[in-house]
Amino acid sequence: MKKLIIAATTLLISTNALSGPSVDNTYEQLVDKQGNITLPADYQKNWAFLGSFFVENAPAAGMTANSEPSFDLHTVYTQPNAAEYYRQHGKFPDGAVLIKDVNATKKEPLTTGLVRYEDAPKVTFAMVKNTEGRFEENKAWAEGWGWALFTPDSPKSQTTDWQGEGFNNCFACHVPVKDQDWVYTQGYKTVLGQ
Repeated sequence: MKKLIIAATTLLISTNALSGPSVDNTYEQLVDKQGNITLPADYQKNWAFLGSFFVENAPAAGMTANSEPSFDLHTVYTQPNAAEYYRQHGKFPDGAVLIKDVNATKKEPLTTGLVRYEDAPKVTFAMVKNTEGRFEENKAWAEGWGWALFTPDSPKSQTTDWQGEGFNNCFACHVPVKDQDWVYTQGYKTVLGQ
């Protein structure tokens, strides 16, 4: 009986490890046959935190020199084995997924001083590493990545062309880091071992 319990426990642990967040199952679990990307469940809890950016937004229409700027918090996650692979090889592997949550911030005076912290979600972006040249006919896939934008009210990607309009223009935002495989890795130095 003891051997049966040990065997069942080992099988359960192995199955759980295989179904967890991994670059090995990205194209089965998160990307359909046409290249449409979906967000994984519970990535904020189960994926590796890569880093965050505190971003001052461009002045809104009607702002004056005395207007207080607004800020967003960009928080980025990936699968644990994607971060480990990057530490060993200096690049992301096929199937690596980078997910960036963009949230508004709230300002509040606390005992530590005036702080800003995460507030309402605005959008979520996803990038899926593609070293195999998949989905050549899908304009949301280019430069070795699949690109996706999600709004808080829709689980479906809004991206049909990585050079789209507004927030859907992935190219315009990422062209400054083209030589870094289109990723702002300078914000992830602690996790990526740079």
